[in-house]
Amino acid sequence: MREEQLTMNKKLFLNSISIVFMVLVVVLVFGCNKKENDVKDNKQSTEMKNDDQKVNNTDAAKMVKDGKYFCPMHPAQQTDDPAVKCPICKMKLNPKSEYNKKMSEEHEALETKYSGKKDLIHFEVKLSVIKSDQCERLIETALSSDKGVVEYHIDIVNKVIHMYLDKSKTTKSNVEKVISDAGFDANDTKAGADAIAKLPADCK
Repeated sequence: MREEQLTMNKKLFLNSISIVFMVLVVVLVFGCNKKENDVKDNKQSTEMKNDDQKVNNTDAAKMVKDGKYFCPMHPAQQTDDPAVKCPICKMKLNPKSEYNKKMSEEHEALETKYSGKKDLIHFEVKLSVIKSDQCERLIETALSSDKGVVEYHIDIVNKVIHMYLDKSKTTKSNVEKVISDAGFDANDTKAGADAIAKLPADCK
């Protein structure tokens, strides 16, 4: 009886060792495979980043100051090549001719709407370079603080604002100051260093 018990214990012990050994083998194999996959994934990720960087560099090299196409999110990014994408956001570029047509129509609609209103004056503000659509939103927020600004539209590509002012509530110089305080040049009123420093990185 005792010998049978010892034999059974010995078998259980050997079985336990076999199970532990098999578990170790599985762990080692899994670990090696995972490491190989991680290395492979890192290599592919690096290659993809390098490829993206090459594309970005190529696109950036084709940007010009005054092109036929522009990025709606980063209007300063312009090119004459319709196949190029924005080097910043990789967005497809839009034809500037279509945009200019739309801006012209909006300007005409604004003038037609307020033509003959003696208490209102038409005013145009030339802006500094608008680097992103985020800058446009900052300017809109600034203009909303002046209750004398009746209506406007911002042309971010050509860097100009067309607006109508209620001359009983504000002045041209007041509007220029509001915009310059937001960090953007407004005609001859330059934005101060402190205002520019507060701008988000996309607008500097």
